[in-house]
Amino acid sequence: MKNSVYSILFLLVTVFGYTQDKPSLPTGVIIDSVKVATAPTESYTIYFPKKYDGKTPLALVFIFEPAARGKEGIAPFIPAAETYQYILVCSNTLKNGSIQNNIAIANRLFDTVLENYTIDTSQLYIAGFSGGARLASYFGISTGVFQGVIACGASFNDMDKFIPPSNNFSYVGMVGDRDMNYQEMTDNKTWLDNAKIVNTLFIAHEEHVWPRPSEMLSAFDWLEIQAYRKNIRPKNDTVLKRIYDTNLRLADSLKANNELVLSVNAYEKGITFLNTTDDNFLKVKIADIKKSKAYKEETAKTEKIKVLENEILDKLWHRFDQELKSAKPVTNFKFWKSEINDLNVMKADDKNPLAQNMAIRILNWFQISVYETGQENKRNQQNDKFAYCQELYKMITEVN
Repeated sequence: MKNSVYSILFLLVTVFGYTQDKPSLPTGVIIDSVKVATAPTESYTIYFPKKYDGKTPLALVFIFEPAARGKEGIAPFIPAAETYQYILVCSNTLKNGSIQNNIAIANRLFDTVLENYTIDTSQLYIAGFSGGARLASYFGISTGVFQGVIACGASFNDMDKFIPPSNNFSYVGMVGDRDMNYQEMTDNKTWLDNAKIVNTLFIAHEEHVWPRPSEMLSAFDWLEIQAYRKNIRPKNDTVLKRIYDTNLRLADSLKANNELVLSVNAYEKGITFLNTTDDNFLKVKIADIKKSKAYKEETAKTEKIKVLENEILDKLWHRFDQELKSAKPVTNFKFWKSEINDLNVMKADDKNPLAQNMAIRILNWFQISVYETGQENKRNQQNDKFAYCQELYKMITEVN
């Protein structure tokens, strides 16, 4: 694994400054199924912004899509690519599975792309969704060659947090409040803060899906500010004002909708965007919200939901683990039907959105956990455990 990481470092040194003219390439369209030169069975999808001339080195985003769907992986990034002039590359081969295999596939992709296109290697970024986000986070924390990580719907694999972090990268977390990994992503922000890694977290009203293009553009707005601070892009006051104004409108709308915790998060992002005068204006807004009874009630309810969610998850996982070990035939799944029915009641309660979101997260987590555990046991030829997971999964989908 270590050699794979260091190969990227060597490659970047050898290709930096590579200025040979490149052939004319289609711009503003998604180009699919481009072969990896050293592995003809592997391919990637690539997108060049409309202004790309093939000669001027541009920033690049490597994207990992968990089902190896290159077009789907690139689509959310296109408005950001056009706004800030990024080349987009997404593997059609790399998908959820063996970490070692994926690292090897990713390194071959890095080699091919950096050797064949005019890239500004001081502006490399890496992104992914779900399992792809975990792989992107690994490369971000371990290599030191990426300016930013965009992790959507998942953070790190547990062992990656023991790698001494390369603190020069900026980390954008993106998650839906109905995403099964929502609590993971909020906890991850605390870890990033403690590790002194510059980071932010965008929360949307979504389940476990790729962020929308408009949401992704907001993430790249934030990364643009970090690029100014690192002096890898020239500061543009017009762009800064647009980013600030857009964020302020969002924060104000969240406040008007009584989504006070999210509004505070948005106002706090605004503090990073402009000058001290505007900072004071935003600080007053934040202080006023935090003093309000409604904000205090929302934060208290949020913490209470987090505790309850962890209790339910622990209970379900303990029961699942015990039944899986015995793998005895189960005919009625009485316990599971009762638990899922209770969660479905919460899921339908529009008057309690925090509990509703929690129920959706737990149901999705459990359904995916049972499916993936079943597939793992199938691969390991644990047929009795696979059969148990199949029956439980069937019951979950019918009741849910």
